[in-house]
Amino acid sequence: MEKKIPVVAVVGPTAAGKTALGIALAKKFNGEIISCDSMQIYRGLPIGTAQPTAEEQGQVPHHLVSFLDWETSFSVSDYVSLAAETIHEVTSKRKQAFLVGGTGLYARSLLRGFSFEENCRNEALRQELLFRAEQEGAETLYRELQSLDPISAEEIHPHNIKRVIRALEYCKLTGEPFSKQAERSQSAVSPYRSLMLCVSFRDREKLYARIDRRVDKMMEQGLLEEAERFYRFCADRSVLPTAAQAIGYKELFPYFENKLSLQEAVENMKRESRRYAKRQLTWFRREQDIRFLYQDDWENPEELMQEGALLVEEFRKEKGEADCEQ
Repeated sequence: MEKKIPVVAVVGPTAAGKTALGIALAKKFNGEIISCDSMQIYRGLPIGTAQPTAEEQGQVPHHLVSFLDWETSFSVSDYVSLAAETIHEVTSKRKQAFLVGGTGLYARSLLRGFSFEENCRNEALRQELLFRAEQEGAETLYRELQSLDPISAEEIHPHNIKRVIRALEYCKLTGEPFSKQAERSQSAVSPYRSLMLCVSFRDREKLYARIDRRVDKMMEQGLLEEAERFYRFCADRSVLPTAAQAIGYKELFPYFENKLSLQEAVENMKRESRRYAKRQLTWFRREQDIRFLYQDDWENPEELMQEGALLVEEFRKEKGEADCEQ
């Protein structure tokens, strides 16, 4: 039997401290980081997507950060394929691969070895669905998906029009729910042996306070100017790029249209970030064998890192990966 590739995933809700822990562990275990964030892939949006800073990326090699143009589409299957190639490159150098980010669907699809049927596509149908979304509103398509495939509708956010359209496209072309494909893909054998660490807080209010502080810091760093450049890019497009769904941009767009005050837009950003964190936590609690690391269990971040390091050491010793250079 072919030996499985060991991968350590550091996941969790927004602003919980994934980046700091991921970098600390990667430095300790001679690792490299593969981003697991559906928005950090876009170049030119470093503040709103909370990309690791140049200083942070200088501490340990990072991959799949800021490499894609705004208007380029990028699917879950694209991520799984590209991340798999990157993990192979990292491990071929006898380095430990660390997956770091908060996009649960990306982490699950990659680590469980999900397969995707890319042949079930029809450009004409997709354009028709896009036109309907523009004319009738995204809510109409989401309600149709709820009728055809309630399981997929529960997993897909109503505002994620790209995924709603993809699911509807599959349903209409194959005559079966999109969720059936996910069920079949789960029977695939994963090439990875993984440890998933979820950074969070027992006290939800402490997490929410960190989220609010992060939004304030983003504004101080120049998020308003970054979002305005992106808004002008999006202004003359009938279909917004995927990156426009990122929290921070879509809440500031109404401000640029003089529909909200800046204070109202920022408060909306904080509220939506808190809601997103709640959805992320719900997702990660469903993961099997996930290990939670709670920031408020420890006096300082160093103690949290030490606990994470113990779990990684234990994981690597299970199959003898500890002989990688340190």
